[in-house]
Amino acid sequence: MPLEEMVALALLVLTVCVTNPIALSCSPVSPVNAQDAAEQEPGPPPPAQAPEPTEEDEPPPPFVDSEHPPVDVVAAVTSVTSPDPEAVAQALGVELQPKDAPTDTSGLTSLEPLGDLDGDGVPEMALRWAGLATPPPGAPDATEDTQGGEVDEASSARPAWFFFILAWDGTHWNATRLMETESTFTLQSRPLLSRTSHEVVAVIQEGTNAVPYPVIFQFKDHAATLLWDSRGDDSRYQGFAQGEVEFRDLNGDGVSELIVTGRADPGLLVFSKQGRRGFAARGFYTWDGSAFVPEKTEYAGNQDYMLYRFISALHLHDYRAAYALIDPPRFLKTKEPSLASFQKQVEASWPEFTQDSIFEAREPGPGAEDDFAFALAVEDKTYVYKPSFGSGPKFLLSGLERTEEK
Repeated sequence: MPLEEMVALALLVLTVCVTNPIALSCSPVSPVNAQDAAEQEPGPPPPAQAPEPTEEDEPPPPFVDSEHPPVDVVAAVTSVTSPDPEAVAQALGVELQPKDAPTDTSGLTSLEPLGDLDGDGVPEMALRWAGLATPPPGAPDATEDTQGGEVDEASSARPAWFFFILAWDGTHWNATRLMETESTFTLQSRPLLSRTSHEVVAVIQEGTNAVPYPVIFQFKDHAATLLWDSRGDDSRYQGFAQGEVEFRDLNGDGVSELIVTGRADPGLLVFSKQGRRGFAARGFYTWDGSAFVPEKTEYAGNQDYMLYRFISALHLHDYRAAYALIDPPRFLKTKEPSLASFQKQVEASWPEFTQDSIFEAREPGPGAEDDFAFALAVEDKTYVYKPSFGSGPKFLLSGLERTEEK
């Protein structure tokens, strides 16, 4: 093509791109046509794009139960305008349990009557909704367990119970969400703080040791509020393994005392969680106006309790207290025992008792009699102790032999 024709064609293309950029697929404005492009009227700005929704903007997920469809519990309950509890059960799609029926804690949702707490002729109800709980802020990362091992991210949402109290207010039902827990719990309703008050107690069984922790709610004006949680940071409550909780008005003043029983976990002498050794304890708590506070603790007097007291006294270097727990002539093998000779023997033969040592009780074999042996691992060896006792009820120590295992 001649040079003149090529120049003419280039000018034609440039003109079309400037006046109608859509007609051809044109390159960005070059320095040659930048001035012409600048003289054109600016077009309208492009429409603003809607921001991406965040997790905070999204509504909370409905409660999920493997046996029931997702449902908004509060909305379903408050929509019922009949005082009939069966109408509430139908709105939630669950079965109403008979009063005092055994509660199924296998993970299923349950609706059970608590009794007529406010005296209006309509029983209040407890709803345990089985769902998925998200760990609270500050909990271990979803990809790590408490020992630092990797876990499936799906485990960040764990099975849990959501506890509600449902009450009829004369026109419709109210649902008060009280707590969320991953542990099983039992319920009881009774007056605790006066003869006319109305309290609901949830006793949560925590951990493999099934330590009971009571949580108390007060019912008033068709709703319940938290009164005291034994798991709180400022709580002075101490539960016991395989324990039970009960409330009794011991002095007849109308205010119940809290009594917790179970197997003690003393710390200096460790007992197997699944074993038969150990000793029972019973703690008494009184209400001080805002919390249950400890009054006294009683222990069952058996051989394991005697061992714990003996180890604890020597740990504190209280030789006089430890000396009171032995049968001196038999323990020291002398007709003239003394506190000084006892202290000398402990320091010479068992100095580990006066140090920060943690002993472990040994379980007897199947069908074997309990010899109450306990052990202490020290570097590359293990000390094994076999005590002997006098008869009950004092069970004074009459001897202690130490052998060594490697």
